[in-house]
This record gives sequence, C-alpha cells and structure tokens, in this order.
Amino acid sequence: MPDPNSRQEDLHPAVDALIDRLRASYPDMSAFTIVSMTDRGRDFLHHLVHTRIGGLLPTILSFNDYRTRRIAEASGRSAVPEDEAFIHFHVLRCREAGRSLPPADTQRLLSFLTMIADFSVTMDELRVLDRIGPEQLDRIDRFFTTMEDFRARLASSGLFYPPFEAARFADLTPEKNELFFGLPLMTPVNERFFNRIPQDRLFVDAPLFGPQMPVETPEFETSLSLVRRIGVDETRHHGEPPEFTELAERSALPALLAGEIDDVLRERQGDGEPLFIVLLDETLSFYLWEFLFRPLGGQVNFAPWIPFTHFAAAHRLRSAIHTGQGLATARRDLVAELTARWSELDEADRSAFEGAITLCDELERLRPLIGGEWSALAEHFVATKKLRLHGRRTAPIQVVGLGDATGVPYGRAVILPMNSGVFPREPFSGPYLNLIHLPRIYRTQYEADDLALRQFLSFGRSAHIAALYNQAGGQAPSPYFSFLATEFDSRTVKRRMVPVPFSVPTGSLAIENTDELREQLRRYTWSFSSLKKFFTCSCRFILEDMQGLTPPPCFEAEDSANLLIGDFLHRFFAELKEHRPAVDLWRERFDECWEREEELQVKLPDQAVRKAIVSSHLGDIAAWEKETGRLLLFSDDVTAAELELRAPFGSGRYRLKGRLDRLQHQGDRELIADLKYKEKTSRKGLLADQVEDPDSFDDRFQLLIYAYLALHSGRAAPDRLDAAHLFLRPRVRGDYESRLALEDLAHCDETMERIARRLDALLAQECFIPNFRADGCPYCPCKALCLRPDLYRTGGRPW
Repeated sequence: MPDPNSRQEDLHPAVDALIDRLRASYPDMSAFTIVSMTDRGRDFLHHLVHTRIGGLLPTILSFNDYRTRRIAEASGRSAVPEDEAFIHFHVLRCREAGRSLPPADTQRLLSFLTMIADFSVTMDELRVLDRIGPEQLDRIDRFFTTMEDFRARLASSGLFYPPFEAARFADLTPEKNELFFGLPLMTPVNERFFNRIPQDRLFVDAPLFGPQMPVETPEFETSLSLVRRIGVDETRHHGEPPEFTELAERSALPALLAGEIDDVLRERQGDGEPLFIVLLDETLSFYLWEFLFRPLGGQVNFAPWIPFTHFAAAHRLRSAIHTGQGLATARRDLVAELTARWSELDEADRSAFEGAITLCDELERLRPLIGGEWSALAEHFVATKKLRLHGRRTAPIQVVGLGDATGVPYGRAVILPMNSGVFPREPFSGPYLNLIHLPRIYRTQYEADDLALRQFLSFGRSAHIAALYNQAGGQAPSPYFSFLATEFDSRTVKRRMVPVPFSVPTGSLAIENTDELREQLRRYTWSFSSLKKFFTCSCRFILEDMQGLTPPPCFEAEDSANLLIGDFLHRFFAELKEHRPAVDLWRERFDECWEREEELQVKLPDQAVRKAIVSSHLGDIAAWEKETGRLLLFSDDVTAAELELRAPFGSGRYRLKGRLDRLQHQGDRELIADLKYKEKTSRKGLLADQVEDPDSFDDRFQLLIYAYLALHSGRAAPDRLDAAHLFLRPRVRGDYESRLALEDLAHCDETMERIARRLDALLAQECFIPNFRADGCPYCPCKALCLRPDLYRTGGRPW
C-alpha cells in the first residue's frame, strides 16, 4: 500500500489538490463524496484515489449517478433503471399507436427527448425557429405530450426517469463534504448547479492551449470562451508539440498503433508511464480489438465498450429468441459451453458468454413488463448491449474513450481518428431534430469535447493525433484537425501505410531432421522440462530450445502471479534451511524475504494481498506439522537445497541434468522434495508404461529423473530413497504431499532406459511435425508457425 503521506510530483495540479484534501482525513475518508463531473472518468478517478491514498475510501460517483441521487432525495421518488424506463416508454407508445412499433424508433425518440430535456428546450423555443414547419411542430408537440404522459405514469408509481427530471436539479446546492472533480456538460441546468459549488470544493484540470491561440477570447468556437466564462485556470503549451498524421486508409490505423505500441514496450522499464490510446470513434472498438489489442493479453487495459452482437453468444441468444426456444434452455447451453471451454476462451469471449447468461436472467425478470412486445424488445436488447472488458489500470497500454482517463499522467498518447462527424461529435442527427435547428446544443457540446481533449493533452509529455482521408470510404479529416495543427504550430504529415496483402497459409510445418540437427539432439543435455516438450511436440522444442525462437515483445506473456510466487518460495526455503528451528523462525524470515523481493513489488500490484494468502497457507502447514510432530516442509534435516546434478543415461548415449529443490533426511531414508505452489493432477499407473504416450509427460517423471540423478551421483542409496511433490497450497489441511510410488522407484533404471529408446526412435525420424493434441499446445507461442488447423475458429491465441 502506498505511503498516504507521500506525494508524486508528476500528477496534475488538480489531482494533487484533491489528493491533498483527502489526505488530511486519512485513513477514514468515508464521510466524503467525490463526484466525477466528466461522468465516464469515474472509474479512473476511483483507481487514482485508491492507489494514491488507500485507507477507507470516500464514495465516488459519476455525475449522472450523483444527479439521480439528488433528484430522488428531492422528489421522494425512486429512479427507474434505464432498461425498464425504455420498456415502459415503448409499451406506452405502442398502446397509443394501437400497433407494434420498431424498438429502434423508440430508442431514437427517447434519445431526442432526453437531449431536449437536458438542454431545457421548450415548445415555445421551437415555435420561433424559422426552419421548422407546421407539420414538424405538430409532430414534435405530440412527442412532448408523450413525454409528459410518460412522466405522469411513472410518478403515479413513485418512480421517475432521471433525464426527464433534470430541471429539478437546477435549484439544488452541493451538500457538505461533497467534492467535485472536472466539468460537466454545461447545459443550462448543470451550469446553474455548477455556479453554486464553492471554489474550495471544485477541482478542475487546466486545459492546454497552443501558442497560436489568441490571448484574447476569440470569436470562433473554442473551449477558451467557456473556461473564461466560468473562471477555470488555463495553460499554454511550451513543450513538444503534438504530431499530426493524415492516413490514407482505415487499415493504416492498426499499423500506426502497432508501431507506437512496439516502441513503448521496447523502451518501457518497470513502472514506466503508460501509452494512452484514445479512440475518438468508438465504433472502431471491435475492429481494433480483433486486429490488434486481443493478442496483447494482460499488457492492455481496454476500456471502450465493445458491441455484444459481434460475438457468437449473441447470435445464439438472438436465434433462441427469434425461434421461440425457451431462454432457460439457451441459458443452460451457454453455461455448459462456458464451463467446458473456459480455459480456451479469451477475455472478450468469456465476457460475451457471461453477458448472454446475464441477459437471459434479465429478460426473464422483465418479461411481465414487456407483455406482447417481448420478442421484438428482447432482440433489441441483444442488438444494443455492450461489453466492458476488465483490464489492469497498471497495464503499459491503456485504450480509452475521450473522458475516461481523468487526471492520469502519461508519457505518450495516440488520439484517433479525428474525422468529420467524429470529433467534434454531432450531438444529435435523426428524423426529429437536426443540428441546424438548435445551434446552441451543438456549440455547448463542441465546447465540452474541445475542453475534454485539451485537458487530456495537459496530462502528458507527447501526443500523436491522427485522422483519415479515404475518399472511397467517404472519410475526411475534421476541420478541427487542421485547426489544432495550426494552433500548435505543427505540420500535418501524410502517410500511406499500405498493409501486406493477406494470404491464408497452406500446408503444415515440417522440420527436416538433418544430420546436423540429429547430432545437436544427441549432444543435448536433457532435463525433465525439455524431455516433456520434445516428447509431446518435437517441433515446439526445436523452434524454442534449439533455434531460440521468441515472440515479439508485444506478444510476450506476462509472468503469472503463481509463477512469481513459486520462484520466490523456492528461494525462500533454500535460505530457510540455515535457520533452525525452521517451524518457529519461518514467519520472521518470510516477511523479511518478501519485502526485499523487488520483482514481487513491481509485478504484483496486489502483492500485499498475495503475501497474506501465501503466509496463511504456510501457516496452516506449519501448525499442522507442529500438531502432528511430523516435520516435513519445515524440517531441520535438509542436507541440500537447489542441488544441481548431472548423469549419463541410455548406456551413455545421452546426458541428463536436474536441479533438486531439496534433499533431506527423514528417519533412516533420504527424501527428494520438489516444491510446487499449486497442486496438479497426475495420471494413475506405472510410469514405465507411460513413456510412449505421445501427448503428455506426467509430472511424476520429474521425481523419477531426480531420483535417477541422486542415485547415480551417490547422493542416496537405492533402498533408502523417497521422492515427493510438496504442494504449498493444499486442497485439504495436511494433504500437501504426493509421493512417488515405490514401484516406480524400483523400476527407475528400466524407465530411464525406455526414455532413451524413445529418444532413439525420435532421432531416427526423417522430419518432425507439430502435435496439436499435446497438453501444452493451447499455451504454445508457436501456433501461428505450426499452422494449427481451425485455430481462429476454436478459440485461443495464435502466439
């Protein structure tokens, strides 16, 4: 947990001020409520307060949630959830029309009325506009009547729809201990409330303006006029100006991003500043996720919403609705498949399955409200549902939408695509109202988008802003793109990044077994891990261990928590053998060793929690050993730790090596103890009979190999030797030992001779081909080279 009294100077001043305000009440800050006025920046703000201070955290709300809560308190009614409000509104419209209506049309009308209510637009204001004719006015008047009828129906049930009650918020005042971060969309209602916020409880990032922005407030539209009007600080740019790139085709977007990502991952050291990628057009989220971000795994935190409809689970749910199949049956099938395929599905596919299962439950709950419109509305909910992936805020790559990253400093940002109709966004364009009718709405949202972008630019040291110019696709850079380039005195660079034409690979990988390769394999010093890899998939062994093939840096897998902890425990127990009695001294040594392990502190963001869990497991084992008087893990009779041994096998044809975790006395016998953090399942039966299995190499072979090495190096006698795995996370108290059968030990030399004969047979082959049935195939980084069939259709990553 970070020191609550420390201060990181590279945070933005507004964030520093908020942190300082909260730090004065550390460790109990639960009396405060923090409101993220940018709404979608709430999650990042929560992460920031949690990581910078800790303790008993304040309540952190988005502006919309805060506004809803205050309206509920003032009205004495409860807010109706958005999905239920939509259902009530749609059913009301269908009842008024006397027929079924398309749910998408109801959604467009509800969006229009929501904006009208947000901006306090009245029918009197619309009637004086020159560009709206009598027929349009009559139609809009009916919409207003429907809205008022909808409000009245909800009120009669003690409910309200928050967007339609926005006017009630205007006359409210902030309550004690409420702190406000950022600026809301300055609608008339929001601005009236905003003006009542005391300055000492308002924390706003100062937006960044370029050197060519006039000192005086210009007449053209810009957030500078908003900043001056409400009295917010501003900054002028004095460092490295943003880069501006114009791309010739959409396929250049992932190419540009891949280059930026590769540069960051190559240069990043430890906890370096993240690369922020800001998607201005979030309709590209699935396209970029599939083509670029999915393979990055844990190295990317992907914050934008992804459409649910692109996933197989959505198609199956929609089909079940359309064909009349019961949702209970569809849900059962989805649960069964998710359970069966969990290990081979990636995060997005898992989220899609979980989202489909949750939606089944939700649709069943809402069925009484929907009535005869159930089928159409259920399909509409499937079509409009979004998925949110949950990554790490500490990941080196942060992919966000504009407004997500509130106050988080970064070293580099890529912002794209700044195209016409994308940024600044069109607040509304539909069959009911267009921008030309109410320019004040467009101007207000223009200022808000401009402000959000400039505040984000102020958090980092360098930025790269890109736009598309694709005449065939009807895409062109926004005028704002050229305006920014001029303001920051930068030149726009036109780039054509044509991708290499894609062709589907054919055939299958085959590695020729040449005389040179055969000789290298004969001279190789084998270990349990290399034998396991060579016996189950010779191609993988040759590519990785003989040819040194490694994935590019951006595809490297992160060290798992279990692996990091397992490596630490090996070092800890090797050191513990010098401290006796180990069962009494282990906890003090454990705390000291853990705290000095820099790798754990850097790579495990939840290391304090992990430490408590590991300590608890070891404490249970230590208590059990003291109770029973049977000291095994905490034995003081350890004679060697991390012992490296070598020996020939196969009548001297091959060489073998191994590192024994521990060799210890146990009564009149010697025990080889191999430490495992987590228990793995082994097959039954004699090991000698499993040597020829082409798809797996049981973990018990590791103990057999260690026993062979100990016997042939004179470290143990044949009739006084045992070998066991010790699991440091036992599933049952006291059950943390798995011994190698005495029958396997008795056949040790015979089994090693069988292993040598299997090596002979493999080395005699003319070529090596991939084994797609191997246990390690799902985790192999070479699948894109070995051309595993149906890789992309069956799930899993190609690297």
